Amino acid sequence: MEIYKPIVLQVISLLFLVAFLLFAKLKKSYLLSTMFLVFLLLIVITVFVNRDYSANIDLPLYMDFYKYNQVFADIFESKTAWKGDFLFFAIMPVSHLLGFDQENYITLQLIISITLTFAAYFVFFKDTKAWVFLALFFMLNSSSFYLIHGNVIRQGLASSLLLLGLCTTVWEYSLLSKIAAFLSHKGSVFSFFTRFFNVRNRTRIWLLIGALIIGYFSLVILVLNLLPLPEFIVTKIKFYSTFERASSNSLIKLILLLFFNFLFLFQRNKEAKFEKVYNMFFVFSLAALLLFRFDGMFSRLVLYTDIFIPILSVGLIRQFTLKKNRSIAIISIIACSFMYSIYVFNHESIVFNMGKYFTI
Repeated sequence: MEIYKPIVLQVISLLFLVAFLLFAKLKKSYLLSTMFLVFLLLIVITVFVNRDYSANIDLPLYMDFYKYNQVFADIFESKTAWKGDFLFFAIMPVSHLLGFDQENYITLQLIISITLTFAAYFVFFKDTKAWVFLALFFMLNSSSFYLIHGNVIRQGLASSLLLLGLCTTVWEYSLLSKIAAFLSHKGSVFSFFTRFFNVRNRTRIWLLIGALIIGYFSLVILVLNLLPLPEFIVTKIKFYSTFERASSNSLIKLILLLFFNFLFLFQRNKEAKFEKVYNMFFVFSLAALLLFRFDGMFSRLVLYTDIFIPILSVGLIRQFTLKKNRSIAIISIIACSFMYSIYVFNHESIVFNMGKYFTI
């Protein structure tokens, strides 16, 4: 018989839920919970690196780019230099120095980005020993995690760097993480605008409504068509405005994006660190709504919003002070996440990006 990755991924996500329930009961278990988190991290990495890297779209492309970036000068001069994602491509010459072939390079890249993501969650919830497992449970139930680390790995690295930046209160370090993310994937550019949208809830409502109207009725495209843009940008706009690979899911993504925006707008945890995450989530949400008709861009920007939802969901739960209310919130959100995961792990995109795991 054949065991497919969706079943394996479901089991792994449930392990994180079990870990949350276990360590929520244990009082003095910081070292044990840390060791268990590392153990689960190794399981996740094992799943990602033991698969066919040529089974999807982007990974074969990066393995092809690998032969053009053998020394550090190549990342500024080779056929990939026009992308400008110099930090991402800098890992290629490092892999060459280590004597890695193209598949081992992908393995190194995945280990770096996935480990940084787990490290960011761990540091963010450093004052607890259980919440990190619940946040990771929510994250692993989303298809976004498997897409950005299973296929669009530039965005995977960028998202992990953005998450790390949210773990610090030092402004310079936060800015550095945004710059590093931008040099890994240009879609992270919107992270620089968080300071401009730290506004009242009423203003946020109007901004969301305006962005939805502008994006849904293609007003952005109309404006761009009036501008004297360079030919390569015009070509890119035409490509993304007719991009249909993710169109079957776009309406679902839009509805979920609006749902989470209004949920966190009125029910979010207003601790300083959660507000920082929410501001990042809000800015990427606005960008995604504005570019809704550019389906390729919209789908990529939604991936950025998804990496913040698990943290904000835990923040929402933690704001309930009464034990009964908190328990109801935990059970409700876990149930919703689990039901959503059934849809996610049976969707063709997971099989496409992750492939089959074992054949017995």
